[in-house]
Amino acid sequence: MGSRESRYTLKRWKQTGPRWHRKHGYRGSLGEFRHVETETPARLVGPHFVTELRGKSVPLVTFSGWPFGGKPSLASGQLMVAGESVPLRRDRWAFSRQGRALRFEVAGRAYRYYATSRRHRHRALAREGVEIVTHRPRRGEGKSATVSVRGPADATDVALAVLLCGVNTRNLTPGGAVRTFFYRVFPFL
Repeated sequence: MGSRESRYTLKRWKQTGPRWHRKHGYRGSLGEFRHVETETPARLVGPHFVTELRGKSVPLVTFSGWPFGGKPSLASGQLMVAGESVPLRRDRWAFSRQGRALRFEVAGRAYRYYATSRRHRHRALAREGVEIVTHRPRRGEGKSATVSVRGPADATDVALAVLLCGVNTRNLTPGGAVRTFFYRVFPFL
């Protein structure tokens, strides 16, 4: 990766109200990419939740999927970048975190979104020459997400990485996939 590295902190926000109208996300400044904000659910499309990232210096990106844990999940997931649908691929049966990575292409660039730890809070978005690592704290350990940008990232790279903080990506780890399965089958656990 390039030698250029930047680090930013986004604050978590949460709206109160009736259960089906609550929204949450992250907001803050990303240096040259200026102010961004994610919102989950930005809207409902049939049974799917939609997470949306907005900002004046980044393209509009959205992710929709079945709701799980207050966020859209990778199940039936659909990524949109500047109004264009982006096909997603991942190997649900892989045993390694790299093997389970979410893969997609935007503007001819191949991306990989993968877990950097056993738990679901640490993720990285990578393409040739660029890696953006996001860290979200455990519950009760703060209300922020740290975004570390390595290499010559552009607005699309940053928008994708921050958007995916608002998506339930537990299935990117083998343990997360097992936990998700049991929560779906036995929701009272």
